[in-house]
Amino acid sequence: MIVTCLAGQCQNMDSLLAQPQTPELTISTPQPRLNESFTLTLDINHIRANIFRSLAGKVRLANGVADSNNGDLVMNVLALKKGKTEIGPLEFNVNGTKYTTAKIAYEVIDALPNTDKGLWFRKVNINDSVFCIIIDQRIPAHGKKTESGNSFTLSTEAETTEIAGFKPTYSIEGLSGRNSNSRTDYSSIYDAKGVQKQFLSAFSIYYFTINDRTLKIKITKDKFEHLPADYNFTDIIVQ
Repeated sequence: MIVTCLAGQCQNMDSLLAQPQTPELTISTPQPRLNESFTLTLDINHIRANIFRSLAGKVRLANGVADSNNGDLVMNVLALKKGKTEIGPLEFNVNGTKYTTAKIAYEVIDALPNTDKGLWFRKVNINDSVFCIIIDQRIPAHGKKTESGNSFTLSTEAETTEIAGFKPTYSIEGLSGRNSNSRTDYSSIYDAKGVQKQFLSAFSIYYFTINDRTLKIKITKDKFEHLPADYNFTDIIVQ
């Protein structure tokens, strides 16, 4: 018997190998924008156990041995064509065992406008009971020169780092939150005059489950923080 310890959590390899041979394939957003980067993630715990099964009884795998993002194989990809798309099923063989993932369906929509400032909300249905709210935001940024003695450094600073999103504590009758994630990075566009404009790009996604179908549910402005003063928020109708 061999025990594998990953990210501080130990699991019996025999139990891993006994799991269904259908690795989970997931996507970071159900609705990427055209030419937007998103992430495909494959759970490889069972596959890794299969690869190293010949070590059983000889060694015990140490904490931190695996450089695979806590049992996941991650690939960053770009959305190249608008419309509904499917990925998978992916099929491959490891040590004589055939693995087949499920399909992933998603829809690629238009890219954001060619602007360095804006805030965009959208609701995307996952199934009859689960949906997500996706928030895209761009905040203008400018180069900054900092001098120190005979040297200087160049950096980019946004006009604000307060990103629009749901408040840390809120409740919506009839809904329960599942999970969420956010990311920010700096990017730039060229305007109609060919001038480069930098901005802080923020992407946030929040998943919800509908618990009560008898209610008229809507998400209102008071559930959010850091909305720009000039932003005209429209209630998001859930059902």
